[in-house]
Amino acid sequence: MRFPSASALRVFDAAARLGSFKAAAEELGVSPTAVSHQIRTLEEQLSLALFVRRTRRVELTEAGTRLAAATSVAFQQITDALEDLSHSERMLTVSTVPAFAALWLAPRLGAFEALNPDISVRVETSTALVDLARDRRVDLAIRYGGGDYAGLETMPLATETFGAFGAPDYVRSLTRLSDAALISTRWVSLALPAFTWADWAKAASEIGPETGLRQFDQEQEVIQAGLAGQGLILMSSLLVGDMVRRGWLAPYRPDIVLPGLAYTAVTTEAHAGVGKVRRFLSWIQEEASASE
Repeated sequence: MRFPSASALRVFDAAARLGSFKAAAEELGVSPTAVSHQIRTLEEQLSLALFVRRTRRVELTEAGTRLAAATSVAFQQITDALEDLSHSERMLTVSTVPAFAALWLAPRLGAFEALNPDISVRVETSTALVDLARDRRVDLAIRYGGGDYAGLETMPLATETFGAFGAPDYVRSLTRLSDAALISTRWVSLALPAFTWADWAKAASEIGPETGLRQFDQEQEVIQAGLAGQGLILMSSLLVGDMVRRGWLAPYRPDIVLPGLAYTAVTTEAHAGVGKVRRFLSWIQEEASASE
């Protein structure tokens, strides 16, 4: 069998990953017609059908699935090898949830880049899970809570707890929870357990106010309200740890903590072997251990 052209295999790999000739064309900067032609030529050369064409999408056949498993590894290894050989500035792309990026990761990234001046870090934030096998731009993700990590390399980072915090003067003014304005994050994910003031009050054997509960969509908004002295906030100890250490926030009843969820770094097997990823994972694990 004559070996197929590298360009045809590259087009096939993109279409297999993205499940769409149109999406593959956009990624490669060519027309959908060119993609379709390359794949048809490849199928004719192999005497095999690689895709089942549907109305708005394509699906891999059994033969296509086998070939995609090989091309995915091969092109990732080629990409990683070329990147490691390059002496130009290297970009590390990290995907994570907005709160962790803004409140924990961003304040620490300067230290990583000072230790690794040849690496620039780009942080992408989203509450949706990025598919690391399909989106090769992303080197690793930091995920919150449990999840299906099948096929990925994982590294536990930190497990949070939840507590009550407020501006120091506000905390000192309180004698009981019922005197406080209570602020929390509006929990929208049905896949994760919610942490509520009712849970905290039960653990503390205190009675909270029946009215005056305030909620925000983002943790950053909750923290800003706490810093402004507007009330007590129910917040992850990990996310407010730096502000507590700086004296900007103080715990109320620090003996009362609710068990929280874990943060885990995940990457593909191919990316795990890349030098910049190894260096970042080693650094972030040390930082996470120090902040617990």
